[in-house]
Amino acid sequence: MTIRAVLFDLDNTLTHRDQSILAYSQHLAHTYQQQLQHDQISQIPSIIRRIDNGGYPKKELLTHPSIAASVGYALQQELTWSSLPDLDELTQFWFQQFGLSVVAMPGANSLLAELKQQGYKLAVISNGGHATRLTILQGLGFSHYFDEIISSELVGIRKPNPEIFLHTSRQLNIVPENCLFIGDHPVNDIQGATQAGMKALWLQGFHKTGAHKPINTIQNLAEIKQYL
Repeated sequence: MTIRAVLFDLDNTLTHRDQSILAYSQHLAHTYQQQLQHDQISQIPSIIRRIDNGGYPKKELLTHPSIAASVGYALQQELTWSSLPDLDELTQFWFQQFGLSVVAMPGANSLLAELKQQGYKLAVISNGGHATRLTILQGLGFSHYFDEIISSELVGIRKPNPEIFLHTSRQLNIVPENCLFIGDHPVNDIQGATQAGMKALWLQGFHKTGAHKPINTIQNLAEIKQYL
């Protein structure tokens, strides 16, 4: 069937999570350079990577309810500070600044502009806090491309539950069979979208497949055009 809507995951699909962490780490180091010993700065990315785990944190490493607070606590404990910022300050720094530090996936902006010009409906479906999703898309300058921005917090449903995909198709007023979903996670993204009746493309390079490898795979965003 004809594709009329193109839907995207966010982390490691439209954004590059690890490059975003590096950019955020540099911003944090610059902000707190007077309170940190210089030789501590290089440790910041590895601390954040360990807790964040590519946006899929391991429960045993989360010391607090959010990635933001858990990262803040680890930074407090593992770095040497001349003046220790409190946990709430570091947590809020993440919420306010991480979205503005995000790095776009290569080719994302040009692809979105082309799809929008060609008349496709566009949407994001992402697990996580809604305000953070909006900040990330605003930081990238992508917000205006999307007809719908759907987060698990907004609708109370998390991927891979097919209902979050079905909800988005209803919001777009386009049946699932006319939707193409792109994501990096073989279960949360590809299995969920497929079970909702959508066509799905797996962007390889960030997660292992497990038992069932997705049928349609791409190496970069430009390859999406082959499936439209």
